[in-house]
Amino acid sequence: MTKANALHRFFSSFGMTAYAAASVPEDADFPYLTYDLITGAWGGGEVGLSVNLWFYTTSEDGPNAKAEELSQAIGLGGKIVPCDGGYIWLKRGSPWCQSLRDEACPTIKRRYINVTAEYLTAS
Repeated sequence: MTKANALHRFFSSFGMTAYAAASVPEDADFPYLTYDLITGAWGGGEVGLSVNLWFYTTSEDGPNAKAEELSQAIGLGGKIVPCDGGYIWLKRGSPWCQSLRDEACPTIKRRYINVTAEYLTAS
């Protein structure tokens, strides 16, 4: 499985439609998740990925619970995701999660999450 497919599979495992940030359709239904599709290879160091959780709600409970679910899935030591030629080591970034809302529509809630990825692959 390619690195892009491996990341998509991982981010799609949270019960929300996941999109690479550059591929969100205009008619996307809430809730959904976006992530930066940035790849690397062995020796390239950690790469910062932004993950955004998007909700249409008046409550903070759902967005906060989903951010916590993602945090638990990555865990304290990170999450190893297999891909062609090796692994992607996902870790919690810092700061972990920021609560944001859309200025034009206060019922659109967003969680901006920092994740780092270390690519343990030959290419």
